[in-house]
Amino acid sequence: MSGHALPPFASVLKSREVEDPVNLWFNRPMAYGFVALVFRTPVTPNQVTLLATAVGIAAAACIAQGSPERMLWGGILLWSSAILDGADGILARAKQMQSDLGRALDGSADLVVALAVLVGAGYHLWDKHHSIEQMAMLPVITVSSVFHIYLYDYYKESYMAFTKTEWNGRFESRADAVNKLQALRDAQAGWVQRVAGKLYVDLMTNQYFAVKASNPAGLRENIQFPAGQHTAEIYRRYNRVPMRLWTWISLAPHTYLVAISAMFDRFDIYLWFRVIAINLLFFAALRQQRKASEATLAELLPVGAQL
Repeated sequence: MSGHALPPFASVLKSREVEDPVNLWFNRPMAYGFVALVFRTPVTPNQVTLLATAVGIAAAACIAQGSPERMLWGGILLWSSAILDGADGILARAKQMQSDLGRALDGSADLVVALAVLVGAGYHLWDKHHSIEQMAMLPVITVSSVFHIYLYDYYKESYMAFTKTEWNGRFESRADAVNKLQALRDAQAGWVQRVAGKLYVDLMTNQYFAVKASNPAGLRENIQFPAGQHTAEIYRRYNRVPMRLWTWISLAPHTYLVAISAMFDRFDIYLWFRVIAINLLFFAALRQQRKASEATLAELLPVGAQL
């Protein structure tokens, strides 16, 4: 891809199996529009990541303040942060500026925004309702949401690696991330790079153990096979349905729900929806994924897969 042209919108459509419809048909086009505005400027992908983080923190501050007007702006700003969060990657590909630091910063920024919004929402809920029950639900929602997002991101990367022949079954492993972090330390890189690299290693480690605990057959580190159209079709046949389910409990829908709840000042409804409906959807996705992973292994082994 040339460094002087934006990637075609068609490239977004290829991701329809690993993204929810709102992200695919609304957030992504909006992100592409933003990239079109800044593409010929000196703005870098990492600067867009920092902007997304700042907008997300501003959203959290509005939510914590809690007036009707601030709650509305909090929801708008949080949704805007989500759009910018997608724009940094698009800009990086368009300018051919992908980097390990960028990937690490992106993941760290998501964590910072999520924690800031959690604190803001918790403060607002307590100020409005003084409900011990709601406060008890917050840590449950936090832990379960992180677990859901870890699994979605892991299975999304696996799906892309094993169904897109240009990836040729390759993916970045925990060992790769650890080696890159060690290289940064050996080179005495700046503290931002080292901290971001450490957070990225922690992310990949947590994802690995989350999958190992819930679905050992789904560990991509334990399987190798010659990637091609035939193997891609096998993987897609079994994993398309669970992948669609995972998209609905990923970070993007979580952000939409929080943003909408803020706009209408109904975090109380969101809490129950997240605890009951989203967790039921999670168990359905995990059940489907376990079956899909076992069936995938059974069919790929005869065509050359190695455990």
